[in-house]
Amino acid sequence: MDKAPKKKRRHNRFEVLPGAGRRFSFSRLRQALFFYILLLVALAIIIQLGYHWLGGQFLAWRLQMVTAEPGVIQQEVSVEGLVTRHEEVIASPANGFILRLATAGERVPAGFEIMKLGVVSREELQLLQGDEENEPDEDLLNQLVNYWQQIISRVSNNEEKEDEGVGTENQEQAGDHVKEISYNEVLVIYNGSPGYLSYYIDGWERYNGPYYLAEENDETAWEGSAVAEGDLVEAGQPLIKIVNNWHWYFNVVLPPHPGYKLGDLPAVEIEFDFATGEPVTARLYNYEVDETTNNAHLTYIIEKQLYGFDRARRVEATLRFKRQEGIIVPAEALLEKDHHTGVYVNKGGRVVFQPVTVVERQEDKVMVEGLRPYSLVISRPELVQEGQRLN
Repeated sequence: MDKAPKKKRRHNRFEVLPGAGRRFSFSRLRQALFFYILLLVALAIIIQLGYHWLGGQFLAWRLQMVTAEPGVIQQEVSVEGLVTRHEEVIASPANGFILRLATAGERVPAGFEIMKLGVVSREELQLLQGDEENEPDEDLLNQLVNYWQQIISRVSNNEEKEDEGVGTENQEQAGDHVKEISYNEVLVIYNGSPGYLSYYIDGWERYNGPYYLAEENDETAWEGSAVAEGDLVEAGQPLIKIVNNWHWYFNVVLPPHPGYKLGDLPAVEIEFDFATGEPVTARLYNYEVDETTNNAHLTYIIEKQLYGFDRARRVEATLRFKRQEGIIVPAEALLEKDHHTGVYVNKGGRVVFQPVTVVERQEDKVMVEGLRPYSLVISRPELVQEGQRLN
């Protein structure tokens, strides 16, 4: 068998053709130069703007330049004073257990049933209280407790015993505000006048108008107490008070300054520490000067009920007064120049002295007249001189 003839390989030969090359072009050079010039100009502008902005920011920070804006300054003074109220105190007519109490913290009308008292004898009271010499009779104590628990149960239901005629029908007036109902020895206590019902008693209820604390009162105990259902009370013990919640008083003693200034103002704003965030307007009710100490005695009348006012007695408060509106600048910006008070302002990049009149001061800020709103005030005048260029 014959073999197929081998094919001959063909070798492709490539030739490199000579080219003309890239010739030098003046037009391309001009385009490149123009591009780089534009880039340099843009970079210079960016640097210039950044320098001015950063320089202005640094200068403003260094000189502490602020904008003189309209604002409000309200003077205030922290005080400690005595709260007084018109309070009618109702005492217990007998020894006994408190069986029922009306809800405190509400205004009640006259003749409202505020308490029921289960009466015990003096001997029973002594046994229940105990003393250092005699131990209470445990059996009798348990009997009394069980007995008064039954009374409480019957009174708390619907008082059917009264309708059934248990006990006597005789009702006697015990003082001005107590009616004695002799069924099961239970006394029903009523209030004689309308007002805010409170069980907090602290012993200062007799002071119902202007009263100013002397230094010897500093060590006086101010804590009061409140009764609750189930408490054992003695005859004559203060139990309840009816507070006139239409108005109450705040009494303060202040030195001549600012006491005399406050004595000339018909009203102030007061924020009490027991009712923060609830400032009230208070009218000046009484003003007098102590001839011995020259201190000002001021009594303000408040005609708004605040939460906890019935327990407040010796309290701290903030008195705010003399509210004024005007242009406010930092106090450190003020300086004296040629016997004139003024400030340095930045006017078009130059330091200018602007005379002003101080209207009011409050801590680190002052209210001035003679300065245009939104002027750039230099708060560190010691770092510049009048006429100095700032940029």
